Amino acid sequence: MTDRERERARRLAEDLERDAEKYPEERAEILIEAATQWSRAGDPDRALRIYDGVVASAEEEDAQFAAAERISLLADLGRTEEADAEIIRLGKAKLRPGPAQLIAEFLEERGRLEEALTWFNIACRDLMSDDGELAETSLFARPELRGRRRVRRSLGLPPDALDLHGEDEPAELAELLDRAAARPQPNVGSFFVRPDVARAFAEGLVHGTAPTDAASYFREVERGWRASSDEAGASKLRILPTRVDDILKYASDRGRDPKDQQTRADHLLDRVREGAVTLDWPPERNAPCWCDSGRKYKKCCGSPTGR
Repeated sequence: MTDRERERARRLAEDLERDAEKYPEERAEILIEAATQWSRAGDPDRALRIYDGVVASAEEEDAQFAAAERISLLADLGRTEEADAEIIRLGKAKLRPGPAQLIAEFLEERGRLEEALTWFNIACRDLMSDDGELAETSLFARPELRGRRRVRRSLGLPPDALDLHGEDEPAELAELLDRAAARPQPNVGSFFVRPDVARAFAEGLVHGTAPTDAASYFREVERGWRASSDEAGASKLRILPTRVDDILKYASDRGRDPKDQQTRADHLLDRVREGAVTLDWPPERNAPCWCDSGRKYKKCCGSPTGR
């Protein structure tokens, strides 16, 4: 990382720690993100102290997420024995699917596929009923299921019931998207690009009650898209990066109020129909995050702590 990037991460980490005090109901997940930024800023010891604090004081699931992120940092620092000891400790607990998925992906990235499969199995255990049958749930959007199938293939294992269900994923997803495309409102969303976020707030173009900093803005946008995709029954959206000047010009050309939510919605649909470049949401977990933070999606807006 460059000095400029490290300084940017440091400022963001400080902002997040202040946010954690202002929003106690989200304190744990905000602190986990702050720890990630301190690590990027070149202060891993501070990051570890934050993770330790969350592990000691947060509710069970948040504590497990913090422990999973701590494992990754310890490994990056070359402290593999400590990381492995933490994995063993968590393996004795009743781990939630989200933290188990993070550990599985950590092990997969390091080529420890047999161990990764064990953790993906933990992450997927709620997908099977007590009698071994598939649970009544929509499986195709579950990243832990895709990870489990991916590792089993790498190990050369024959497909089992969960794998075979997952083979139907593309057809099921295509059917849902086709149905969604026939609706009056397509599965699309928009967001202000990172350099324009502050100006978008200043111009009154962002609606809602979220704090006016970029980190909070992107968290709220991500949550909104997740809620929209759940309601629509589809796991993919097309998202349009938007500039403030484009919204203002669009409204001016049509005699519309740029602060009106309908103006923003009409702008989005018109741009999509015109063929404007859109992004797929959500990205692959190891792909760069849509918010242009420079981090992987799974470590940024796609982190389970942001749900």
